[in-house]
Amino acid sequence: MLSGGRGGLSVLVGPSAGYLLSWPLAAFCIGYMTEKIWNHVKTWKVIIINVVFGVLLVSFIGAPVMAIITHTSIWAGLVGATAFLPGDCIKAVIAAIIALQLKAISPLEEKMHNS
Repeated sequence: MLSGGRGGLSVLVGPSAGYLLSWPLAAFCIGYMTEKIWNHVKTWKVIIINVVFGVLLVSFIGAPVMAIITHTSIWAGLVGATAFLPGDCIKAVIAAIIALQLKAISPLEEKMHNS
């Protein structure tokens, strides 16, 4: 269920469809790229991955789809999405910090260091 009690297949053909459908792709890309650097991870690298694939990718897919569904220009959709960029970037930074803190206390990480 989504905000406002909305749910079902109807949300997948509404203005938010592009955003909702881009989340699994963004999650895959973030996970894949983070896994590639995990052994030599730096906070700034994870932040960049989160911003590029979690913020920009979702916006570049979601905004044009919303514009097409609402019969507005794609440019207007992208400009409108910029209002959400500051908050999304803050969340990307927080997610990177939390991920690295969890990595530090992960039992899997201890096994890798003890081997």
